[in-house]
Amino acid sequence: MDFTSFLKKLPSIAAPEGRLGFREKLKWTGIALVVFYILGQVTLFGLNASQGNSLFGELQVILASNFGTLVTLGIGPIVLASIIIQLLNGAGVVKFDMRSPEGKAVYMGAQKLLAIFFTIFEGGILIASGQLAPDAALIASFGAGTIGFFVLLQILIGGIIIIYLDEIVSKWGFGSGISLFIAAGVGSEIIWRAFSPMIDIGGKAAWFGQGPLIGAIPNFFKNFEFIRAAAGGVSSNDMLAVAATLVVFVVAMYAQSIKVEVPITYGRVAGLGRRYPLPFVYASNMPVIFITALIANLRFLIAILHNAGITFLGTFDAVGNASGFIKYVLPYNSFAKDVALGLGADYLHAFTYFIVLVVGSILFSKLWVGVSGTDAGSLADKLAASGMQIPGFRSDPRIIEKVLDRYIPGLTVLGGAFVGAIAALGDFTGALGSGTGILLTVGIIYQLYREIASQQLLELHPALRNFIGEGGVI
Repeated sequence: MDFTSFLKKLPSIAAPEGRLGFREKLKWTGIALVVFYILGQVTLFGLNASQGNSLFGELQVILASNFGTLVTLGIGPIVLASIIIQLLNGAGVVKFDMRSPEGKAVYMGAQKLLAIFFTIFEGGILIASGQLAPDAALIASFGAGTIGFFVLLQILIGGIIIIYLDEIVSKWGFGSGISLFIAAGVGSEIIWRAFSPMIDIGGKAAWFGQGPLIGAIPNFFKNFEFIRAAAGGVSSNDMLAVAATLVVFVVAMYAQSIKVEVPITYGRVAGLGRRYPLPFVYASNMPVIFITALIANLRFLIAILHNAGITFLGTFDAVGNASGFIKYVLPYNSFAKDVALGLGADYLHAFTYFIVLVVGSILFSKLWVGVSGTDAGSLADKLAASGMQIPGFRSDPRIIEKVLDRYIPGLTVLGGAFVGAIAALGDFTGALGSGTGILLTVGIIYQLYREIASQQLLELHPALRNFIGEGGVI
């Protein structure tokens, strides 16, 4: 059996035999979300009670990670595996035929195997470097190697469960597991930082004591401070951050509504036409997810090198603040406040981070469109298979592809640059949940809304499904 056959035979979640109903999809989406939440509350057995800061730092919420639990690595390994596969495919090192079921099976198998490898690799590094320190009493009883292996096994189990939860949501639910987990994490972070009535005492939440309230809105009504000062800078939870959150949300929602409409007709019925919408944010939120995951893993790698005494790429202090090269590619969440309050803004850091996000989003947009089957050729085949054609031309996928080629490459680049720029600008404002997180969450919610609306339309009007066909484009 060759390696391709092995990838095809990796265990996978079977796709449903027919079209699932709205309630069935909602049920599986909810189950996956609840299971993921439970995993994030299960602390790894065998760890020291006091653990250090997450090596993913401020990017932890976007990776849906909860350090020290079964989801310590979050969706990081899955996204990193997808990035590697896309780069190899784009460079022509490995070719996947995304138009055939066999090619898709090989692609999914390769991504799954690589994600498991990165889960083991990153988990092993966390344990070996002491970031996930085993309990001293257990080490004395069973040995450091045994306890370390047991902790790694738990991380691996959690990682594999996340991989299959993502597959369950993709095949049986709404959207994808990766997107769902990101939206849940960012949403809970925004609610906590905006409305929590608890008191912030040295970075820890408490019901009683002296200190500012964690929630920006309750703290504003308590002290009437629009921008709250903090030791060494400004607070990340204040009304300016709330206002920035609302602005980023509105801009992101508006961008999701911009579309280029291509006229098409239904060839089986003369005179029946419509306009096929091509969204301005054509590659959706995936490019930002990829570039953010890449930055998070770079931070992870450099933090490990720093712990090993290798500091030429940058260093981190005790609370996770970066210096050196890595500082300039990490989010600069206080830039707007530093400028407004005259606290010595680092313009080089802001410019570098902005360029990294914009250029990275453009590159990953182009890669994602090719791999996800949304390029002009693949989309033309789907439209032709549904009986669609360009008005005034015969029904031929090559003609549809030629028309789509006028729009899709440009939308891919412009949409990628736009989402990268909005994510960076949102991060500069210190928006709750980060600008990147809000942008991702808005895109995810919008896509879920469209999918749910389409599902309900087909259930309310089954004749429409019969007219267009099971494989039709709605």
